[in-house]
Amino acid sequence: MVRIIPVHLSLAGSALTHRERLQVGILGPRGTTSVVFGLLAFNRLPEGPVADTILLITVTLVLGSVVLHGIGAGPTVKWLTPAKPARR
Repeated sequence: MVRIIPVHLSLAGSALTHRERLQVGILGPRGTTSVVFGLLAFNRLPEGPVADTILLITVTLVLGSVVLHGIGAGPTVKWLTPAKPARR
């Protein structure tokens, strides 16, 4: 919810529908900040186990996020996409 609300509000004046804004908030890009801060920490720390741990945590976090959002994307789209009327 922390990310969905600001994205939804920032798109309020756009031509997107409520459902489309919700989809962008739920399925939009993630992990960018984690990559930036993880790399900043990794580059500032002296070589050794602490820097390696920061890098491992960052990679695990981003890959985990990609996997979890990939799994949830299909059900989320089905849930938020309006049903099309049946053809006759």
